[in-house]
Amino acid sequence: MYSTCDECGRIRALIEQLVTIESDLARVDPGARETAVEQVANLKGQLLDVLCGALSSGDGPVRRAAAYGLSKLQDVQAVPVLARALSDSDETVRGWAVEALARCSSPLVVDPLVRALGDESVYVYYSACNALRSIHADDVRPALQRELLSSEPTVRKRAAKLLGDMGEAEAVPHLVSLTTDPDAGVRYEAVEALRKIGDSRAVDALIGCLDDESHEVRLGAVQALRWAGDLRAVEPLVAVCLENEELRLLAIQALREIAGDEAISPVVVALRESRELVRATAAKILGLSRRSHKIGVS
Repeated sequence: MYSTCDECGRIRALIEQLVTIESDLARVDPGARETAVEQVANLKGQLLDVLCGALSSGDGPVRRAAAYGLSKLQDVQAVPVLARALSDSDETVRGWAVEALARCSSPLVVDPLVRALGDESVYVYYSACNALRSIHADDVRPALQRELLSSEPTVRKRAAKLLGDMGEAEAVPHLVSLTTDPDAGVRYEAVEALRKIGDSRAVDALIGCLDDESHEVRLGAVQALRWAGDLRAVEPLVAVCLENEELRLLAIQALREIAGDEAISPVVVALRESRELVRATAAKILGLSRRSHKIGVS
């Protein structure tokens, strides 16, 4: 078992030594530079072994120091150990493991970073998101699309959000399928992602979401259709104006964006007529009720 004080001290000393040598490399005489580069490589190898061992077997402070140290090394050989560290009980260890993976220039880090999207720590989750955004989309997209099928709603939700933030049009069919997900939070993030991507293939699914049981999903669908600007949304949005008082203003704004200012007048007329119809119908019902009451009395 690693001693906390000894190992943390050793890790700090090795990192400081490495930083000093690397900063001095530019000033080394060209004739001696090859030897200096070999020294740095040798030191990095030693440090990698120490840090990987400490991350796997040390106590809390040692594991934190090791994960931090590996973030400085940026060595792809540490990826397997860092991937395992994403299951560490210590949030700080997991956070530094994500940072370390983010600094390794390799496609090997994608799957571990995508897995970190499901972390219970918001800090770890955001760090993983930022790391994945910095990686080429073609490397990240397939892994994120697989996570849309996860059994965990949180993972599906976060993967959908990230695909939307990245503007991944190729993910549209997968996101459309999530608009009928059993979890309202997942449906909302799918709708939001489709809004950000702005692909006409999503319009029919977004129209369907106008009848969702979740207010947030319905609201998101109105906004998504507004930005999509597709004429197919006109009739469903008019229905929202007439039937849903909570979303009426947003639906009117959406119609204005889609069809122009002249689209508002017919909606206002329809609203007025619907109110008059309600009053007329109510009056008829009351009249029938009074006649029935008089007949019953007589």
